[in-house]
Amino acid sequence: MIRKRKIKLYLDVDGVLLGKNQRGEIALIPNIEEFLIYTRENFDCYWLTTHSRHGSDDGVKRHLYTFFKGCDLALLKHIQPIEWETKKTEAIDFDSPFIWIDDYLFDSEINVLKEKRCLKNWLKVNTYKNFHGLTVERLEEKRKEITGY
Repeated sequence: MIRKRKIKLYLDVDGVLLGKNQRGEIALIPNIEEFLIYTRENFDCYWLTTHSRHGSDDGVKRHLYTFFKGCDLALLKHIQPIEWETKKTEAIDFDSPFIWIDDYLFDSEINVLKEKRCLKNWLKVNTYKNFHGLTVERLEEKRKEITGY
């Protein structure tokens, strides 16, 4: 059996982990605990969000805190902050296999991914439009696409 190698996972927050529920309210995705446990066990995880762009996850935690009622904030401990200035692509390690989950990329970021031949590494998820759009199964499919196993 082939042992899965952990690859890097870059996570946005708004439109990915937070979306609009059936009542039109901003909320954590329904499967947040399952998703975070899966990412902890299978990926080296990094925040790639404006809430942590200066290399600290304090902003992410403050932003998510009110939504984590009934969920354990410790589920976020495995996700590390990374620093970037203008484009999120500045923070990506293009020498390592990765998946980037985000609801929206700027054209300049898409162009960087194209230049690096990594556009397939973007898993486009918009939980504002599809609250159930981010699943472990979708992430696993993308991981297999990127790694081949």
